[in-house]
Amino acid sequence: MEVFVRALAKVAENDPTFVVGVEKLDHLKSLGFTSDEIYRVVAPRRTLARRKDQGEPLSLAESDRAMRLERVAIEAERVFASREKALQWLRSEIMALDDRRPIDLLESETGAHVVLDELIRIDYGMSEERLP
Repeated sequence: MEVFVRALAKVAENDPTFVVGVEKLDHLKSLGFTSDEIYRVVAPRRTLARRKDQGEPLSLAESDRAMRLERVAIEAERVFASREKALQWLRSEIMALDDRRPIDLLESETGAHVVLDELIRIDYGMSEERLP
């Protein structure tokens, strides 16, 4: 419990150990995300360009969103055993998600939980969802 409280205090203070550098954006691109997807989920194009030009790390909120994209991409790739299939699923309208695209739900942490829950159902054979 004490470790959790210390971590929470660091977050409240915007401790730099919880932020990532702009190089994380290149990593997200290497995972297959387009620039437009990154701008929509992580931060606007101009904000990210300014951070890169000024050598600033991402803000705490931007870091959270970048890590969210990475976490979901890695899990989808594990479930589908293919980066290509994972990206195709993330960009497809999914009936179990009320015909929404998983990538669109990643703009919020709640949406990311919904997407990760669906990936768990697919992984355990509890979902009838298939790739298009």
